[in-house]
Amino acid sequence: MARDDGPCTQRRSILDATARSIAHRGYEATTISEIAAEAGVDVGDVRRLIGDEEACFGALFSETFHETFTLVLERTRDTPWPQSAHDGLATFLELLASEPIRVRACVDGVRALGRVGCLRLDSAIEAFTAFLTPGFTANDTTPVFHGNLLGATVVHVIAQHVHEDRIEELPAALPQLLGVALIPFCDAQAIDALLISR
Repeated sequence: MARDDGPCTQRRSILDATARSIAHRGYEATTISEIAAEAGVDVGDVRRLIGDEEACFGALFSETFHETFTLVLERTRDTPWPQSAHDGLATFLELLASEPIRVRACVDGVRALGRVGCLRLDSAIEAFTAFLTPGFTANDTTPVFHGNLLGATVVHVIAQHVHEDRIEELPAALPQLLGVALIPFCDAQAIDALLISR
């Protein structure tokens, strides 16, 4: 029986249920029936509001990344470069560490979907590249592919923490990721000064 909640609340419940189901059972073992039961809604509600299992995962991944990156941009809007890169990465890692079930579900889903899952990561990598735009603008000798390298490195570090069941420790990865992000733009002393200033 469907809850008497509005579509936005039901959608959020379905995405939370999708995250819990994938995190506990794995992407391939998660069914639309399990998602509906976990969310306390009918299967028809899941299909009407989001779609099938793959659509539920897609919505979960997109909304999790969008919500996280929106907060990163809000928190760094008025911060000058390169401090904004530091603050943005720190915020990103802290937010992910605070949502271990969603992060585990997103990593598991991407892994299980193979090529389709990897395509979902393109938007995340593009966002990291855009986030580094001030550095590229200030230093026209830095190749743009560096943003893609940072995105891939962040994804690898996140996946490694998920695999090792250490999602809550993601903020501790800030020094290594900041080094990868800023070394083309700043010298090591400037990066150390950013890390010490926090």
